Amino acid sequence: MKNVVQYFSTDKMYTLGGDKKISKTYIIGWLLLIVALLSLVFGIFKLSRTFFTKNESSAVSYSETGKADYTVYLKENSYYNSKYLESGMQYVASLINTINASFNYEVHSDKNLNYDYTYKITGTLEILDKDNPGKVLFTKPYVLLKETTKKANSNNFVINEDVNIDYDTYNNYVNSYKREYGLSVQSRLIITMDVSVDGVYDKGVEHLDKDSSLQITIPLSEQTLNITIDKENINNNGDLLRTNAVDLGKAGNITISLVAIVVSIVLLLVSRKLFVNYKKDNIYAIVVNKILKDYDKLIVSGKGTIQEDKYPNIIYPESFEEMVDASLNLQSPILFYNVIPGEKCFFVIVKDDTLYKYRITRAYQEKALYQKNNKDNDVTSENSNITNNQIDSLNSSDNNQDYNNTNSSYNDINNNNLNI
Repeated sequence: MKNVVQYFSTDKMYTLGGDKKISKTYIIGWLLLIVALLSLVFGIFKLSRTFFTKNESSAVSYSETGKADYTVYLKENSYYNSKYLESGMQYVASLINTINASFNYEVHSDKNLNYDYTYKITGTLEILDKDNPGKVLFTKPYVLLKETTKKANSNNFVINEDVNIDYDTYNNYVNSYKREYGLSVQSRLIITMDVSVDGVYDKGVEHLDKDSSLQITIPLSEQTLNITIDKENINNNGDLLRTNAVDLGKAGNITISLVAIVVSIVLLLVSRKLFVNYKKDNIYAIVVNKILKDYDKLIVSGKGTIQEDKYPNIIYPESFEEMVDASLNLQSPILFYNVIPGEKCFFVIVKDDTLYKYRITRAYQEKALYQKNNKDNDVTSENSNITNNQIDSLNSSDNNQDYNNTNSSYNDINNNNLNI
């Protein structure tokens, strides 16, 4: 192993110590990362609340229900023991006495409203062309329950009404029409309850405005008949919204959330770039970390103090590979001394009266890299990450070491850089 000229002038004793200088870029990167994460959490939280929280512009919630039903009452007969038959059956027309049509309609709200509602029950007799039921030959309206208007200040109201239909009256009317004109027709009696509701909660809140109807159809002039409930039961729910509520509230929350998320993404990218640049610019950390990683089985952390003047033979290897060769040949570990974290470290092998010493400093690494990248020294500071003033500052901070380097010393640094 070649014993090269020592280019370190004053390091005769060294121990662990010193404070690592924290780069402003590194601090800014962490601050941006924290702000980005907070912004991302805020954006996601705001967005989730917008979609999964009940609309605060809702002032009143309500439900509306309604159904129609009927019961068929029979004439005296020797076949049925009951005086009436429930809905949903087939009926013999000649046994029907009356049909009771019943209607139920209700509105419930979670707050009191001023209700104005009206309802009525009407009947419509229709005679249709048998071959084309879509053509109406005759129609006659009936008022079965006059229009009724009511008011209520409550959180609900209920309408329960029923009417009795004298089946023979309507059936005989149709039969008379058929005989007089000699027609073969279809006929029916449509019974309808119409309800109109206006519910008011407060100014600036939508009205509960409903127009609903329930309907029962009774066939006429048939031997048997199937009574149908033509309209499905009413079962609705809804909210009355504040008309003066800004509809942009939800859109505004979505916009704020998306902006926060986008800002967080931008900050994450910026912080990542700062970290990458920090690692890229810190050539010292790259060189040292690579050595520690590649030769971790041979390197141990050194403890205690080493005085060089106690060793008559001090060898300065030209490259770290020579340190590795020496460690393997001598079967001795390489001691790592982190003298000034982030600035200077030693790799040492001690064997009897011989000391092998390999030194890496940040200032020297940066100076060598600078000179390598600027061979003709004709580069403006605008295109260089390290200016001459910065180099001088780094040199002075490294215990004012002497950098009168030999050619072999430069080769040592450049070889390290090539292994990055």
